[in-house]
Amino acid sequence: MKVLLIEDEYVTSHSIALALRNEDIYVDIAAEGEEGIGFARHFDYDVVILDLNLPDMSGFEVLRTLRRANIDTPVIVLSGSVTIDSKVKALNHGADDYMTKPFSNEELVGRLRALVRRSKGYSDSRISFGPMTLDLVAKTVETEGQIGRAHV
Repeated sequence: MKVLLIEDEYVTSHSIALALRNEDIYVDIAAEGEEGIGFARHFDYDVVILDLNLPDMSGFEVLRTLRRANIDTPVIVLSGSVTIDSKVKALNHGADDYMTKPFSNEELVGRLRALVRRSKGYSDSRISFGPMTLDLVAKTVETEGQIGRAHV
């Protein structure tokens, strides 16, 4: 999985990146909205994690710009705002999910995997093709009764 993290707080962004990398998830970090938009325009990501409070523009503007540029990469918003108005506004601007800070890294990883799985057309964490079954949650591959670890 390849993730774009748009977060300006250094400690937060590096903490999230470390947690994701420990799950074998590739992460690019952008500290500003314009930088994040540039990354999203030039590289393919499976999902974007977006903070709403950025130094150069609001996360809502980033969402609006991404969607107007026909970038349909799923977006999870991370925000300290717990208001319903903020959540609804983010979802109406094109966000696919919304998590409030502080949050659990385990929950974030679970939501990322679920969102990416659904965006790729899979509702189950197990994908079968021919005699093989890939379990995205357990990170295993099963073939002919043999189970091995996968690097997903």
